[in-house]
Amino acid sequence: MHITRRTFLKTAAGAGLAACLPPLLPAGALAAKNRRVRNFRFKAAPTSVSLGSGPEFKAFTYNGQVPGPEIRVKEGETIRVVLENNLTEATTIHWHGIPLQNQMDGVPGLTQKAVDPGQKFIYEFEARPAGSFLYHSHAKYQLDQGLYGPLIIEAARPSESYDREYTLTLEDWVMRDGGGTARTLRRPPMAHMHGRMRRGPSYGPSEGPLWEPLYDSYAVNGRVDEAIKPLVVTKGDRVKLRLINASSATIYYLRLAGHNLTITHTDGNPIRPVETDVLRIGMGERYDAIFLADNPGHWLLSAYDTGLGEGRLKIPLRYKGSRQKDPNPPSFEQGLRMAEYVDFESRKATGFTNRRRDRFYDQVLGGGMHESYWSINGQVWPLADDLVVTAGERVALRYANHSMMPHPMHLHGHFFRIVNPKLPAERWIAKDTLILDHMQRIDVELDADNPGRWLHHCHNLYHMEAGMANVLTYDLRSHSF
Repeated sequence: MHITRRTFLKTAAGAGLAACLPPLLPAGALAAKNRRVRNFRFKAAPTSVSLGSGPEFKAFTYNGQVPGPEIRVKEGETIRVVLENNLTEATTIHWHGIPLQNQMDGVPGLTQKAVDPGQKFIYEFEARPAGSFLYHSHAKYQLDQGLYGPLIIEAARPSESYDREYTLTLEDWVMRDGGGTARTLRRPPMAHMHGRMRRGPSYGPSEGPLWEPLYDSYAVNGRVDEAIKPLVVTKGDRVKLRLINASSATIYYLRLAGHNLTITHTDGNPIRPVETDVLRIGMGERYDAIFLADNPGHWLLSAYDTGLGEGRLKIPLRYKGSRQKDPNPPSFEQGLRMAEYVDFESRKATGFTNRRRDRFYDQVLGGGMHESYWSINGQVWPLADDLVVTAGERVALRYANHSMMPHPMHLHGHFFRIVNPKLPAERWIAKDTLILDHMQRIDVELDADNPGRWLHHCHNLYHMEAGMANVLTYDLRSHSF
C-alpha cells in the first residue's frame, strides 16, 4: 500500500478525537473505595544524562533519571501519578499491560488529549493484577528518547519465595542529543532477512516515518558496559529476576552463564515453571525468572542477537566472597533449550473456557518491502479499520506475519490468551504482548470485558509509528460518554 507523508500526517492529526472522548476520572474516585492511595509526581523534561560510559547527551526523563523512578505498590492499592510536562512538546504516560479504565490508558488522540507543555494531568487507577509491568510515553518517538520506567505490583498474598530480587529494565540507546530521533545511521526496513543485512544503513529517507536506528549501546537500568551494576548473591540464594524489555526496537536472547533460568511469569501472569537455557524477550514483554545460586564464581547474564552481536549486553553476576576478576560469559552454541509460548501453561485454572467465538478478525502483518510503512491487512494506521466488538463477546484475533521481520504485537486494556491445542482452554496463558515471526501464524482469544477504544499495535516503536496499528473499539451505541 502506498501512502504519502502529507496524507499520513493530515489523517493522523485528527484520528481518534473526532469521537467524543471519555470524561476525565475525578481525582479521588478510586480512593473513595477506601483503598490506600500511593501518590507519585513525575516531571517530564529534557535532561543531560550519562549512562556511565560514553558521552553525556540530552534525553527526555522523568524526574531527571533514566529509566524513570520505579513504581512499586501492593496489589489493590490506588496509584495516583501527577504528570507535569516540562518538555517542549506534548506527552502522555501509558501503563503498559494493566487493564485499567480507558481514560487512564495514555494514548494521545484516542483515550485522552495529549498533555501540552506546561500542563499537568492526573492518572489514577487500581494496582491490579500483581506482576511486572512498564510505563512509558505513547507520544511520537518519546519512548526511544528515555520516557519509560518499571512498574511493579506486589501480590497481596505472595505465592512464591525467594531470597533476593532484581528488576532489570533492558534498553536500546542512541547516545547523542535527541536519542532515537537524532541524526544517526538507520536500518532500512528490509535490513534484516534471516539475520543478514540486505541493504546498507543510511540516515533514512527525507520524508516519512523514521527507520530503526543502529543503536550505539544497550543498557540495563540506565547503565551501559562496565557501569552496569552486578547482581550480588550468596551461595544458596533463590534469586528472582524481573526482566522488562523497555527497548524500542530490540529483541533479546538472554542466557545466564553457569546457571539455568526457570520462567515463572509472562507479562505478569503466573505459569507453571519452565526451565530454559535461553530466554527470548520482545519489546514490551516482561518475564519473571528464578535461578538457584549454586555455582559460586563470577558470571555474566548476556544477550545474543544477530543484530547485536554476542555479548553486547553484559550483566555481571558475582557471588559474595568470589575473588575471580573476569566474569565467565555464557556460550550460545546450537542445541540450547529456548522456551516458547507453546511450552507455557497457566499455573492454575483460570475459568477461561473453550466457548464459541462471537467474532473473528484476521490480522495479516505486512509492509517494509519497498517503502517505509508497515501495515495490518494492508492498511496503515490511522487509515486502518477499527476492530469493532460488543461487550461480552469472545473475540478471536488470527495473526499471520507475511513480512520479513518479527513483530511484538501488543493490545491495550486486555489480556488475551494464546490458543494452544496441547492444553485445555482454562490452561492457556494470558499475555498482552507476543512476538510473531516471519510467516508465523498464532491465534489468540479475548473476552470483550473492558469498554473503550484500545490501541492494538506492533511494539517495535518504528513499526507502530509507520502504521502497524489499529483500534479495538466497543460499539459506541452501548456507551454514554
